[in-house]
Amino acid sequence: MKVLVAVGSKYRSTRGIADAIGAELRQQGFDVDVEDACDVRSVTAYDAVIVGSAIYGGLWRRDASALLTEHVDELKRRDVWLFSCGVREVKEPGYATGEAERLAQLVGARERTTFAGALDYDRLNAGERVTIRVINPPLGDHRDFELVRDWARSIGATLSAESLS
Repeated sequence: MKVLVAVGSKYRSTRGIADAIGAELRQQGFDVDVEDACDVRSVTAYDAVIVGSAIYGGLWRRDASALLTEHVDELKRRDVWLFSCGVREVKEPGYATGEAERLAQLVGARERTTFAGALDYDRLNAGERVTIRVINPPLGDHRDFELVRDWARSIGATLSAESLS
């Protein structure tokens, strides 16, 4: 079974999560491509698609959301999972997740989840630094790769079970 993991990532934190998902699925025997969302021209070669994006101000990166909207018909005919990645507050109950929810409904995603990300203040541009000072999120790498691998294992189990039926 061929799986695409596509990701929109500005500072590579979300890309690290996508790479971990791809590695876990490969260990389960799947044929996996991990690509930047902006480089994906077609999803027709894939049986399942996982798309992830960094979150900025509650919004997905444009390359990741465009991948979903531009290939909506093809994605509706595949198993699709979505993940978002941001500062720890993103995972708190009540956080606005409207765009991710809308995208999940648009493509008929089986599941949508959010992972904590990494925030390196020194890598941010001037505008981002102003925003970060205002919202004052915790700096550092808060990614939980065991949680990421668990999620990937559950996707693999679902795909394996479906291929047997």
